[in-house]
Amino acid sequence: MNDPTNAPIDIEEMRQWLIDHRASSQQSWSEMAKRIDIPSGTLSQFGSIKGYAGDERKLAEKVYRYRQLLSEQAKIDIEAPELPEYFATPTSDQITSLLTWAQRGRIVVIATGAGLGKTKTAEAYKACFPNVFMATMSPSTAGVNNMQIEVLEAMGERDAVGTPQKLSRRIRDRVKNMSKPLIVIDEAQHVSEKAIEEIRSWHDATGVGIALLGNIKVMQQLEGGSRSAAFAQLYSRVSMRLIRPLPLQADADALAEAWKVEDDAAQAYLRKIVMMPGGLRGGTMALELAWMIAASERQPLAKEHLQDAWAQLSQRAVAA
Repeated sequence: MNDPTNAPIDIEEMRQWLIDHRASSQQSWSEMAKRIDIPSGTLSQFGSIKGYAGDERKLAEKVYRYRQLLSEQAKIDIEAPELPEYFATPTSDQITSLLTWAQRGRIVVIATGAGLGKTKTAEAYKACFPNVFMATMSPSTAGVNNMQIEVLEAMGERDAVGTPQKLSRRIRDRVKNMSKPLIVIDEAQHVSEKAIEEIRSWHDATGVGIALLGNIKVMQQLEGGSRSAAFAQLYSRVSMRLIRPLPLQADADALAEAWKVEDDAAQAYLRKIVMMPGGLRGGTMALELAWMIAASERQPLAKEHLQDAWAQLSQRAVAA
């Protein structure tokens, strides 16, 4: 925390920060002027290429104070409203329907953009129903053997060893006498073609339900790879699929309701955030920080708090 009156201020740095902050927060000059305490016309001149003809040092000091305020607010540890680990959205309801269908002994594919809640929904489904096993893939589990080990661990068998043939036999033996077993393969975009074929063989041999969850690349793999024998056989067995690159507006509204966002302008701005890369995850991060900022000002959460929060978050990666 520094007093800008006695500190060296880089006017051009403050100007560039102001321009970037306005762009990332999508605020008008008049909105920002109220928060920085500079007349709108003066602020817009300062934030232009030509600059302000008068004393820019005083303007830079005020911009510095505002920038420092946002930085300090972000450090405040204030609890946001307590949220459940999982809350329903229209997209999560559709995912649940597909998982229910898969548990009848079908193969389904769920391909979405980042932050739409597919993993949380699958975890909630697993917690609520019997004989559901969820294995999360990664680049290191792309091959058949490592994929099998991950699935067996999801079934409760840690550090499984054996040939791929024996590991698949163990998986088939585990599910063949179960009532409506379901294997959920999360982050399925990491699974190789041979591993996909092995998963399909479990379904063919036992009727176990299979749900492949992942990013949009999963569906591109299946559609583009359907010309190969392995993908063609799986593709023909996919009974239902959900492809959703972006969240629905109703998903954003469900997030707002869960966070008790009542201000209309804040709800509208939250919809914009949710439609950006990162989806509901990005919206959740923005809401958490916005609640901290609002609480530090002892005000109800408003659009301006979300704008400030998103401006800070958008300067770094919000979602991957």
